[in-house]
Amino acid sequence: MSTIKTNTLTGTTSAGSIVVTGEGGSTTTNLQQGLAKAWVNFDGTASGAAARDGFNNASMTDGGTGIYTVTITNAMNSTNSMVVSGLCTDDGAANNHVANISLLRTSGGSPFTTTTVGFNTVFETSGATLTDMDFVTVAIHGDLA
Repeated sequence: MSTIKTNTLTGTTSAGSIVVTGEGGSTTTNLQQGLAKAWVNFDGTASGAAARDGFNNASMTDGGTGIYTVTITNAMNSTNSMVVSGLCTDDGAANNHVANISLLRTSGGSPFTTTTVGFNTVFETSGATLTDMDFVTVAIHGDLA
């Protein structure tokens, strides 16, 4: 088996496009399209929602109980090409761990812009009550600007 060590990969047809052959050998996928463009792992119960780690994450805002905004360092190309996903749990919950992240709606528009993602953390089994969770992860996919 060979090992390739490099600091930069550049596509031959297009510098920003590298095609990878899939596991079955008959289909291909674009490497860049499959990468998360930003992510964060944070403690929502800490003062100011303290990030444990993250990538392309400029800052976080704690807007109150269960209300957060993540600001992306390098902007996304368009809100139409963004996919946001997340998970959360509260290990201190006495009865259950059923929790969910729901995207916030701003007046008349998207829950996110090309540089920010707003969301809530809620307990689903208690009427979707806004709750600070101690383990929150959010990932953002799409095209960078």
